[in-house]
Amino acid sequence: MRSARQTICWAVGILLGLAVPAGADWIASAYLGASSTGAADLTLERPAGGVPTRSANVAFDSKSFQSPPYYGYRIAWTPARQGRFGVEGELIHLKVYARAASLTPPVERFSISHGLNLLLGNLLWRQPLWRRVRLTTRAGAGVAVPHGESRVGGLEHEQYEVSSAAVQLAAGPEVALARHAHAFIEYKVTTAAPAVSVAGGTIKGRYTSQHLATGLGVEW
Repeated sequence: MRSARQTICWAVGILLGLAVPAGADWIASAYLGASSTGAADLTLERPAGGVPTRSANVAFDSKSFQSPPYYGYRIAWTPARQGRFGVEGELIHLKVYARAASLTPPVERFSISHGLNLLLGNLLWRQPLWRRVRLTTRAGAGVAVPHGESRVGGLEHEQYEVSSAAVQLAAGPEVALARHAHAFIEYKVTTAAPAVSVAGGTIKGRYTSQHLATGLGVEW
């Protein structure tokens, strides 16, 4: 017999097939790149520990090219072939490592090292510039899903968790390589303010990052 999961997937596939006009475009993209996160204040809050501890103007490293690297992928839908307007789902995996010299005891180490993962829904606009080139702009909002790693008062802690809202603005050119493939380069700005769980409490901060990404997309 067909499992419940198979039945759900089969039903969703039929519904998508019925809902999407035959003339629509799907666009799948993947990219690599690098990010830079501006200095921020980090606040350690521990319900049992009294007054919050603030680390001011903490500097961050991105380690974008160290495993796991900076990456992202997304899938978009436009309502007409070569349509200018579209909607999109995107995952951005960036990292932040607080420099130890910037931290105030009892915080000894803090990073979001398996990703300040941003899950976003985007609106995009694709404006033709020349025969094989168009400018794509996107604005998005969603949630941050950070994986924090920390040592506070000698106690280590790490986990994934769904946290704060996240937003992005991005723009860059696409160059057609073939009828159904293109390359792109893109500049992004994102911001999120997750509360990351640590031993006995949370560390809160706002992470505003600039990104430069390049990748490939396919359309069908």
